[in-house]
Amino acid sequence: MLDKDLAMTRRTLLGATAAAGVAAAGPALGAVAERPSRVRHYVLATHDMNFVCDQIYEVLGLPATPKKEGPGVTEKYGFYSTMMRVGTTMIEVVQPVKPDHHLGKWFEERGGDGGYMVVMQTYDADALKARAAAEQLKLTRDMPFMGQHMIQFDYKHFGTHFELYKYTPEENWWGNPLTGPYSDARVVSDIIGCEVAVENPSAIAAQAARLFLGKQDGNTVHFTDRTVSFVESKGQWRGLTALDLKAREPARVGDWARICGVKFRMV
Repeated sequence: MLDKDLAMTRRTLLGATAAAGVAAAGPALGAVAERPSRVRHYVLATHDMNFVCDQIYEVLGLPATPKKEGPGVTEKYGFYSTMMRVGTTMIEVVQPVKPDHHLGKWFEERGGDGGYMVVMQTYDADALKARAAAEQLKLTRDMPFMGQHMIQFDYKHFGTHFELYKYTPEENWWGNPLTGPYSDARVVSDIIGCEVAVENPSAIAAQAARLFLGKQDGNTVHFTDRTVSFVESKGQWRGLTALDLKAREPARVGDWARICGVKFRMV
């Protein structure tokens, strides 16, 4: 009788172990988890692109991006653009060609130059759009743009324009940072975070974490190697208000400069 009971117990344990093994293996055999979005570059909008670029070059110790002959690639869309690389992050400075460009309305709303956009990389555009629909969020752009799939969210909701691209190839994102004619900044090594001012930072941080698959820590959301911190606008300017740059020398930590309405902070 004892042997029979032991045999039944063994079969029961083996069956439970096998069932547990199937359940544990299920997720591994299913769909691969989507990768979090990554912050790739920031856009500043100004009335005087050359003046703002010169300020950035001086403060960061960054050699100027060589200028190409002839019209720029964005001018047919109504704006001038200069790209620069800081470590593995891009900064783009834009200026409308004519006053009636849509940037003109944004200048009026803001009251002048400022941080215009946080640009991110998504690895699954369809999944991102599905999450946006579940959040009942409006897309202001969902279209091909210069060979890439562009998705843009309403800046009146998020404080600033959050624009995401499904890059092809994914290893060399907007601005060609891996192959473009860029030099390294002497003062800082990279941009590791930004600050966005909104009326309800805790709610927007939670939503951004859900939408872009970041890890929330209070009002800061971590996206792999960079952060987006949401702060209270307190009735002042909304949107992209600060960039956090990794100083090459400890003595420079705490230094800052305001350029184009954005605080460049060395951390």
